Amino acid sequence: MPDSPPRCPDCDVETELMNMMSNTDVRFVSEKHREGILGTLGVHETYTAEAYVCPECGLSRVYADV
Repeated sequence: MPDSPPRCPDCDVETELMNMMSNTDVRFVSEKHREGILGTLGVHETYTAEAYVCPECGLSRVYADV
């Protein structure tokens, strides 16, 4: 995830961190298996996500915590 809020590429203003509402946590799941014993058991890499929204135009971007 970004160290500081990213800037909107359209408006050039700082975006705001927002919570994404869903019934479960938003996660990215990779096709790549995890390292070690969990990978041998078929567990895939997963990353949590954060959403940033431009307060001017509403452009939103989701970043994975890799």
